[in-house]
Amino acid sequence: MIQFAQASDHTKYVFLDRDGVINVERGDYTMTIEEWEWMEGSLTSIARLTQAGFGIIVITNQACIHKGRQTHEGLDRLHRYMIDTIREHGGDITAVYYCPHWTPDKCRCRKPEPGLLLDAMEDFGIDPSTTFFIGDAARDIEAGKRAGVKTILISGSKASEHAGTIDADHIVNSLEDAAEIVCASDRSIN
Repeated sequence: MIQFAQASDHTKYVFLDRDGVINVERGDYTMTIEEWEWMEGSLTSIARLTQAGFGIIVITNQACIHKGRQTHEGLDRLHRYMIDTIREHGGDITAVYYCPHWTPDKCRCRKPEPGLLLDAMEDFGIDPSTTFFIGDAARDIEAGKRAGVKTILISGSKASEHAGTIDADHIVNSLEDAAEIVCASDRSIN
């Protein structure tokens, strides 16, 4: 499902996972604004990517909806808060794509399936060869690889124990490091 898509004249894009990349991964679902906690450096990193001309699309699994713990309207409020706060700090989000399903549903959109990325690439005319997906879990990297984009793994609590076995193009410690790679890659292309 897609939220908050806006017309875009961007020619370059970055996909971001949400939990563990933009906000702190709680180990349970982040369902309210009160539960939201920003990852250190995420606001400045998103602003940097925005100011470098990248359209930013959030790709997130949200099985809390299928499980009845969150509503589409509640998720909408949370994502509106995320987008508004990012804009207040000089960044922007072009769109948010989310999967409301649970693993047993075997849908095409729940990462590691690449459906959300493929939909976004079609919707916005995105060239996968110049696009990155930044995530903090093996499922993010697998979805990115299957969609044909470059991948950056932020090693953290979920990823660090498996970082050596995850086939990411880059492994970094933070979104700030990932933004540096994306911006440097863009400079080398242009």
